[in-house]
Amino acid sequence: MHDFDYHAPESLAEAFRLSRGAEGSARYLAGGTDLLLALERAQAQGAEGPARVIDLKRIPGLEGIEALSDGGLRIGALTAMAAIAAHADIRARLPALAQGASFVGGPAIRNRATLGGNLCNASPAADTSPALLACGAAVEIAGPEGARALPLAELWLGPRRIALAAGEVVTAVRVPAPGARSGTAFRRITRTAMDIALVNAAARVRLDGRGRIAEAALALGAVAPAAILVPEVARALAGRAPEEAAWREAQALAQAAARPIGDVRASADYRREMAGVLAARALRSAAERAAADRVAGGAP
Repeated sequence: MHDFDYHAPESLAEAFRLSRGAEGSARYLAGGTDLLLALERAQAQGAEGPARVIDLKRIPGLEGIEALSDGGLRIGALTAMAAIAAHADIRARLPALAQGASFVGGPAIRNRATLGGNLCNASPAADTSPALLACGAAVEIAGPEGARALPLAELWLGPRRIALAAGEVVTAVRVPAPGARSGTAFRRITRTAMDIALVNAAARVRLDGRGRIAEAALALGAVAPAAILVPEVARALAGRAPEEAAWREAQALAQAAARPIGDVRASADYRREMAGVLAARALRSAAERAAADRVAGGAP
């Protein structure tokens, strides 16, 4: 690995100052599980790596899970995957996110890898991305010029590319309240348990008082340059009964929306077929959870 300066600031202001001082050749470190691999790949390919690595772990306020007054959740960008997967409120109200986090690497990786790092790595196959997309999440961003918010779907510009200006960092993820009579689910397929997803899918379903679909959201990963929402599914399922005919239509719409590549791990045709299969399974499971919430009498 090439030489670089390592810094561990104790405030965002100090981190921004260090980033400016590196004249663009700086990288933030959250968990580091992807960054260290990237540095090793850069050296192997003879590419020039960052002159400065800025570790964010010592900065207060970037870690933790907070329940908001409107029923939503605020998850600090440096919150570890293990903490998200084990969090009782997330497991109960947003099981798709808990499931996605539980599939990131093995136990050692999940105790180091962070939500912000996973999102900013901008892998099309990231396992937390579809769940957060389906739930309508947004990211909080801070930088030398101030703070701003951005819908999660607008964060990714393509593989390993994100819409952050120089020096900016994601500080938290906000997830809206799921609402009553709601359910979420996550599905993925891989070659091995520790491999990245060949395809993954997350769904959110909210039922109305009659038990019909009031809202549906479907997100897919590993079938496009970034995780994607499939708005056609939302339009097609609105007002429908949660039954097999609806899931079959959603399956076809998911396959039509998928734009996968073929590689050594799977062909494009296989990924497209599995996108539909996983979409139907995720939507069915989300609807079953929404129905259970309806029977349990979730608050409106």
